[in-house]
Amino acid sequence: MKFINIKVIMDRVTRHPLLQDIPFETVIDYAVDFIRIVGTPPSFMEKTADIHIKDYRGELPCDFYNMIQVRYGKKEGRALRYSTDNFHFSEHKKHWDDRRVHDLTYKLQGNCIFTSFEEGIVEIAYQAMPMDDDGYPLIPDNSSYERALEAYIKKQWFTIQYDLGKINPQIMMKADQDYAWAVGQAQTDLIMPTIDQMQSITNMWNSLLDRREHATGFINQGTKEHIRIH
Repeated sequence: MKFINIKVIMDRVTRHPLLQDIPFETVIDYAVDFIRIVGTPPSFMEKTADIHIKDYRGELPCDFYNMIQVRYGKKEGRALRYSTDNFHFSEHKKHWDDRRVHDLTYKLQGNCIFTSFEEGIVEIAYQAMPMDDDGYPLIPDNSSYERALEAYIKKQWFTIQYDLGKINPQIMMKADQDYAWAVGQAQTDLIMPTIDQMQSITNMWNSLLDRREHATGFINQGTKEHIRIH
């Protein structure tokens, strides 16, 4: 999926006579909200990053949106699971007997990752909010997605104008209908897998989930399963 600059959307939106006065900052805010609301994978970039852990915590990247998986170091490649420990954030954790801890675990809170070990380096695979060099959000280069975003911006801006009594109910109703239709089409287009993705999905459905796959980052989960007959 290629991306386009938010300024392209700004140019299109302001062609509407009732949207010519909308501030650029408002368009950016609406665009970020829309990306998070739709939440389809093509809206984000998949990235990896090394996080230095000190005192059981490390700072997440500034473009972090959602965690995919975490592993301990690059050489060991030992995957961490999300912690179910109710006392994961306890200050007394450093007094625990580490020999009783069998799994490496983590939790997320704020803009930090908290691990079950005091120091080290973890590599994270995560979904990132796409940004350009100036820090502005990037938009998937998909016509359905772009139309849906424009409709969302129009709906949000018109809602304010409607509340102020500056536009009539018919205009507001049409903006709501246009958005409802456009966002449905965009979500359908973006979740449709490619032929290559469908092959991996088929292989996953036709094989049992191996518990060992989590430890290797599911690298082989999409490969075809072969049955050996002795």
